[in-house]
Amino acid sequence: MRDIHHDAFLAGGLVEPVERGGADERRWIDCDLAAFAEHRLGDDADPLTLDPERRARWIATATTDWRDALGPVGGSFSEPYWLLEDGQRVGTVALSRTCYGVADMRVWSLYVLRSRRGLGTGRRALDRLREIAAAEELGVRLDTCWSWQRTVRFYLRAGMWAHMWKRDLTLRWDARCPPRVIDVGPDEATLTVMREGEPVVLSRARRRGDALELDEPWRPFMEDDLLGEVVYDADPTLALALALEGWPLIRSRAQWDQHRGSEGGPPESLAYKVSTWEAWDRRHGWRVETPTIPGLEYPTWEEFERRWEAAMAEFKAEYP
Repeated sequence: MRDIHHDAFLAGGLVEPVERGGADERRWIDCDLAAFAEHRLGDDADPLTLDPERRARWIATATTDWRDALGPVGGSFSEPYWLLEDGQRVGTVALSRTCYGVADMRVWSLYVLRSRRGLGTGRRALDRLREIAAAEELGVRLDTCWSWQRTVRFYLRAGMWAHMWKRDLTLRWDARCPPRVIDVGPDEATLTVMREGEPVVLSRARRRGDALELDEPWRPFMEDDLLGEVVYDADPTLALALALEGWPLIRSRAQWDQHRGSEGGPPESLAYKVSTWEAWDRRHGWRVETPTIPGLEYPTWEEFERRWEAAMAEFKAEYP
């Protein structure tokens, strides 16, 4: 376990500690909760002037696991801050205190007040977070939700890489990640990085009706010291970009059967996660305004549960 010292964040004027146990903490929690309410309920009320009735409604309807405390930021494993720009509070962020077996700083609750959006505030904050983390030889890792389309698009535009999707979308970045360009055309898409001043295509996809073709030009770079582990995130990152544009993600039935249960990597596994994420959100009445993935089924959550129960019964019958 590695402790993360937050002195650099505080000294750089990036964040300000939350004063616990009073109105300051309550305002921070309301901002954290506002992200859920905005994305899932379409309620964009100002969290800094939240009334008790609306707060209670948000807690009851916007999440299933959010608690009226600093639970979402990881308790003892993270520290909540006010996000600053030019000395003014512009949003919230929570940063991990420790790393468990990984070299990434976890970021939670990166929320920008509506009055500061469209001004580059979020991008500047993320860039500064990454700069300070890199100085401590740390990467940056965060989770977000597929249905939070505005947020997902923001992180991709800001240069984050899709790493996996075990529960939610996990995105990461470190200082070794080369600048990348994602180009999605009508029928072909590429992810390109710069290596020693030369462009290198690491992932290439083609659209064939409702099916996807995917090249893997990253394979010759698997042991490349200049690119490092980022080559393994090339296909997932391009797949996420394609999903945002409503491209197909399934190459064949055989690929679907083989890969849909994966927690990252193949596009079929992302497609399967998309269908389960959206089923879960719809079950709770949350807003789902996402591109339709061609060729993908969208069962209800109840149908998923029946399928999982049938698969478990079949497994137990075969392996009693």
